[in-house]
This record gives sequence, C-alpha cells and structure tokens, in this order.
Amino acid sequence: MKKIAVLGSGAMSQTFCHNVIKLLEDDYFITCVLAKHFEHALELSMEIGASACHNMDEVLALQPDIVVEFAGVEAVEKYAEDILTAGCDLVIASVGALDDRKFREHIVEVAKEHERHIYITSGAIGGFDIMGTFAAYGKPEVSIVSRKPPQIYDNMPYLAKKPVRRDQEIVVFDGNVHDALIGFPGNVNVSVATSLASHCYDTKVKLISDPNATRSTHHIKLHNPIMDAEMTFSADPDPENLKTSMSAAWSVIALLKNLASPLSFF
Repeated sequence: MKKIAVLGSGAMSQTFCHNVIKLLEDDYFITCVLAKHFEHALELSMEIGASACHNMDEVLALQPDIVVEFAGVEAVEKYAEDILTAGCDLVIASVGALDDRKFREHIVEVAKEHERHIYITSGAIGGFDIMGTFAAYGKPEVSIVSRKPPQIYDNMPYLAKKPVRRDQEIVVFDGNVHDALIGFPGNVNVSVATSLASHCYDTKVKLISDPNATRSTHHIKLHNPIMDAEMTFSADPDPENLKTSMSAAWSVIALLKNLASPLSFF
C-alpha cells in the first residue's frame, strides 16, 4: 500500500481525499496534508485521519510514495525539486507551472536522476493518449477553444484587471498558449496541458466569454499529414473555485487507479 501526501486543502483536495478513502483504500492511504494555512490543513486532515504538516520538511519526513499537488503554480515551483530529490513521485494538477521550459526541463532532469516520475493529470479534458500519438509522429498543428461564463475571466491581467461584460458573447483572447497563461493565470491549465501532451508548443488558444454558459467547454483540434482529431469536453465548475472544473480531482483518482491496476489504459 502506497502513502500519499496532499498539497492543498481546497475543494479539489477535499474531493480527492474523501474519494481516495472510498475508492482506493486497498492500494493507497493519505498520510498527511500540507496547505498554505495550517488550520485548513488541520481541518482536512482531521476529517480523513491523516496528519497536518507545517512545512515540506515535515511532509518528506513521513516518506510518502506519491505527493499530489492541488496547491497552485507557486507550490509546484517551490516544492517540486525537493519532492523528487526525496524519492517521491509527483502528481501535478497545476500544469501551468510547466509552461516555463527551463523549469520543466530542470525538474525532468531531477526526476531522471532520482528515478522518479512526474505525472500530469488530464484535469478538465482528456485525450492525452491521442495527443501523444500526434507528438510521436511530430510537429502537429493544435488549437483549443475554451468557452466559459464571463465571471471566470473577471480581473485577469490581460483585461487590465477589469470585469468582463455580461450582455453578449465575446472573444477575450486569441493567441498562443504562452501569452494565454500570462494573461489568464489559473484559467488555461487545459491549454498548457494540451500543448505539452501534443508537443505543440505554439498551440493556438481562443478564450470565449459566454453569458449563457453554465459549464466550461473545451474544443480541441489536432492535425498532421496522416490524421486529424477533434475532441470536446464540458464539465461543471467547482463551486468554490469557478476557474476549476469538478472533473479535475477525479482525474487524479483515475490516474492513481490506473497506476495500481495490472490492467492499464493509455
């Protein structure tokens, strides 16, 4: 049975923790929770029978096999190297951290050196298998159109931190994945994941504000000389964080289930 440490105590962490206990108890148990605010980590840890940690040193002293991150880009940047060096595998939900090529290549080298794995979960989308097939052939053309309610885009840097109008559908961004991440931090994890999984680092991103939308919907197109693919994904937002889809925590549960099973799907 493998030990899991959880970074973050928000809605995704709560969904993940409670359902690991219900669904994966034969293969995993949660040993500890680390969050930005200790009292939040303590509250969640008491609900699931785990320890609450004050810092990463305390987490690593418990020797988890896998650290699951739901704590944001800054947490990935701050802790990834220490986690891998300590001999833990790392599951990253905040994939936006890996848009930085220098950082991404560095932690991949650290993982190789210490014979560890970094897992990127599908989050609000899927299709990483076919994206990997396009990457294997090489140089695919990739685009993603995301349609979300206006309030999700409010106060983003690209919009000069102003609210988005509510009276009509508008395109709030049309450009490449790197500029999308700068302009809409925390809002384009799926775009970054698509870019990385397909090895198309100039993935085209269009963000649409739709006042009639109640869900976040993502439409992905891939093309190369021998095949084409189109995929559409739609999911309810997390009520505590509208930028995040409810499916994100479940994608980590699916990943862990796949890792524990002798029968794996790619």
